[in-house]
Amino acid sequence: MQKNYDAVISGGGPVGLIFALMMAKAQRTVLVIEPNPMMDAKTSDLGSFDGRVLALSKQSTDYLDSLGLAEMLQPAYTPIKHVHVSQKGFMGITTLHAHEVGEKALGFSISGQNLGAGLWQAVSQNALIEVVAGSVQSYQESGDSVTVCYLDTEKEKHSVESGLLIGADGTHSQVRQSMGLELFEKSYGAFGVLAQVTTVEPHEGWSFERFTQEGPVALLPVKEQQHKAVMVVPKEQLDAVMALSDKAYLAKFTQKMGARFGGFNAISQRLAYPLKESYCEQIQKGRALLVGNAAHTQHPVAAQGLNLGIADVSDFAKVFAEPLAEGTELMQPILMREYVGLRLAHHKKIMGMTDSLVTVFQHPSPALGHLRGLGLMAM
Repeated sequence: MQKNYDAVISGGGPVGLIFALMMAKAQRTVLVIEPNPMMDAKTSDLGSFDGRVLALSKQSTDYLDSLGLAEMLQPAYTPIKHVHVSQKGFMGITTLHAHEVGEKALGFSISGQNLGAGLWQAVSQNALIEVVAGSVQSYQESGDSVTVCYLDTEKEKHSVESGLLIGADGTHSQVRQSMGLELFEKSYGAFGVLAQVTTVEPHEGWSFERFTQEGPVALLPVKEQQHKAVMVVPKEQLDAVMALSDKAYLAKFTQKMGARFGGFNAISQRLAYPLKESYCEQIQKGRALLVGNAAHTQHPVAAQGLNLGIADVSDFAKVFAEPLAEGTELMQPILMREYVGLRLAHHKKIMGMTDSLVTVFQHPSPALGHLRGLGLMAM
């Protein structure tokens, strides 16, 4: 017999798991289909989570707390108390401080590994959420339900019934492909090079972003003297930059960022990934809905990727609050239109902001550089 669920979620990354926990909080049954589920927080198999350090806004962490995740995640957070933004070669600095807005932190950083461990632990302890190792292949709607077909890790076919199909399966989403929706992409012709660096002095909650003609560099606090270091590198320079010794790379990073916290004295292995913007002009079709990177990815200049995905979930909970609370049918066209309109407008706003930051701060005009400086000072 086919099992029935209120929602089937394709993808066990952060947004997919947060969506599952949101549904379970409303006493809804959920099936998560993920090729590499990490059901035991102690396992070394991190599934969809890697070693990147992620930036979470306070709004995002407040929402995660509302889902009962505070005990699991808060010990792994590093508070971001101060943000310093500047541009190399021109005047203008902006500093933001948590105490000025009456908060203990402007946001928090957390490693993908710790976030994954906490989310999977919460999912594994929730009786309303089932997890299978596999991948969604296709779906078909019929009346008031959708039949979702998936392959397990042994390549055996299965099908389940659900009220909703949630595509949280990333940029290469199989759900989006099954919906027949086009993904629009823009390449920035650059790579983000990531590493963890150690400084002589503790960071005391400071985060830095510095814009250069070749792209931004950034420091995000992790532990007392450790930071996530990001350097955007033009595509044609990537091989040469990745071939640098650790000492030479830190010297190049220092030349761009400045010798913060007494200087850098250690660095981890470097990772590089291409910088692209992608978006889908339609995120819903019938009973199928796209969230997170399946619907949108953006340049990481403003560190809004995961926050935008979490907002996809929190806005769903707000718009569908009444049927979620009453246990009634979720696929209500009026509410779905409201939700889709809300999310597409938010996606467009954030993606427009990040794209504009990249365009404006990498423009070579000296006159524009001074105008940027005035803008930073005004901010």
